[in-house]
Amino acid sequence: MARKLLCLAHSSENSTHRKIGNVVAIDYINTLGAGAGFNTKEIVSALVEAETSVPKTRIESKIEENDTQISALATAAASMVALQDAAKKLNDATDFNTYSTSNSQTTAFSVTAGGTASAGSHNVTVSAVAREQRTNITPHGASEFTSGSQLLNSGSAFDIDVTIGDTSTVTTTVNVTTATPQGIVDAINAANIDVSAQLIDKGTSGSNYIIQLVGKSGTDQQFSITPSVNSLLSADTPAGEAAANAAVSVNGVTYSRSSNSIDDIVPGVTLALNGVTSGAASVSITQDTSAIKSNIENLVAQFNSTKSILSELRNRELDGPLSGDSVFRSHIRDMQNFFTSFSSTPGSSLRALSDMGISISKTGALEISDTKLDSTIASNLTDITKIFSANTTDQSDIGAADRGIAGDLSYFVSELNKSTGYFKTAPASLNDKNTKLSEELTEIEAKVESLTERYTRQFAQMNSIIDEMNNTKDNLISSFENLPFTKKS
Repeated sequence: MARKLLCLAHSSENSTHRKIGNVVAIDYINTLGAGAGFNTKEIVSALVEAETSVPKTRIESKIEENDTQISALATAAASMVALQDAAKKLNDATDFNTYSTSNSQTTAFSVTAGGTASAGSHNVTVSAVAREQRTNITPHGASEFTSGSQLLNSGSAFDIDVTIGDTSTVTTTVNVTTATPQGIVDAINAANIDVSAQLIDKGTSGSNYIIQLVGKSGTDQQFSITPSVNSLLSADTPAGEAAANAAVSVNGVTYSRSSNSIDDIVPGVTLALNGVTSGAASVSITQDTSAIKSNIENLVAQFNSTKSILSELRNRELDGPLSGDSVFRSHIRDMQNFFTSFSSTPGSSLRALSDMGISISKTGALEISDTKLDSTIASNLTDITKIFSANTTDQSDIGAADRGIAGDLSYFVSELNKSTGYFKTAPASLNDKNTKLSEELTEIEAKVESLTERYTRQFAQMNSIIDEMNNTKDNLISSFENLPFTKKS
């Protein structure tokens, strides 16, 4: 038995020193003399930690590193999208057709000039505004309903045919299942036609409710109603409430329109009518380049901001989270090239941003010469438009056609953010790695439980042997002390 204990102790001691060095040292000889009272739980914990802490720490550190990179990629992507948003304000030819307007009779109508407008002057006369039809519904033979819940047609359901149109008409049959004024209103509104209904309380004494129907503006939206039950309802369209078209004269030509928002007379210009004019109003449309300069300044500022963010993320000296990502560094270079190289669609005399007063400083940031930019916008807006937008309109992110600086940049960012682009695949790859690392952590946790159980069992066995040996020792001592001729102290 002593030999068995020594073998177990020797095995445990060698295992202890092999796994944890000097973390735990056990004097088994003294333990035998003192009894099995050592801290088994503490020893087992130290043994298990020595065997699992290093790989566990390594995996946890790698997961944290990957999470930091994922967060950095999200920051980079957001910054690039902000740069794309700034570029989109310059990637269409219409972005360079910005106009201001003046109008001598602003109370009668307002004027808005879009990107397809042209500079010029116009005489505008509004002689009538478009109006929607308003028709009042009352009980047959009475001027008002007594309440919104007044029973009609003895409470039985009925239909109302609503016919809309002038020369060409469309009739919709509305089924009124709740035979009350409110039921009529609800049924017409639920029919989803170009006529709406409202129950109006006139506020007079006694019976004081009417139903008012309202159509869309223009004579082609006039309407009529026909109940399926005779002598049930009466319809009245008051004077001045019939549908009417707007009448507008622009530069001596008179137009009739069903809407008060008119955008098909002067190209690129919308007239919003509010009332009639007093004679002809003078409208002037002039090109406003201040918005163009503002958009260019915004793009430059956003480039500098994006470059600063991306540079910090890749900075090796500052241990940037993406400093080891060569693909990321390559994309930064590509982004910078849009601003430092020739445009893919150069103009006749301007080819790059530097030709309009935008240069690279020693720090790598873009700088603007206001004087040169102002003079270039004033003298050569055609080339500026081509450099940024390729003189195209409504550019698509599909295909690889040359789009100018702003168009190419917008396409570049879209490619990075599509499902197979860098800003989607790089984080996905890191997440996949973290999933596998988490599985390894789970395996280590299982190993911790297994090792703890094994070591605890082994030390319990050793405790039992030590207790047995101590009992044997005590018995031997007692026997020797009871032998004859033995000196008793």
